Amino acid sequence: MADFCKQCTEELFGPEHADNNDVQGIISEAEEAEGYMATVLCEGCGPIQVNRAGECLSVDCDKKHGEKKDG
Repeated sequence: MADFCKQCTEELFGPEHADNNDVQGIISEAEEAEGYMATVLCEGCGPIQVNRAGECLSVDCDKKHGEKKDG
């Protein structure tokens, strides 16, 4: 089964599905507070790191989701 990060879920299935992505909740709230991220395989991004919400934080993902945007 394919898994998608929050950004890819939104791109593929619409914003109404972004908060119900495949990789959310992989780490606990306490782990996230300590600075942990989970390494997952997103079918859109490749191997990436995500936070508790399933957001791709990797600057080197195939879609460059983790890059900071100006503004």
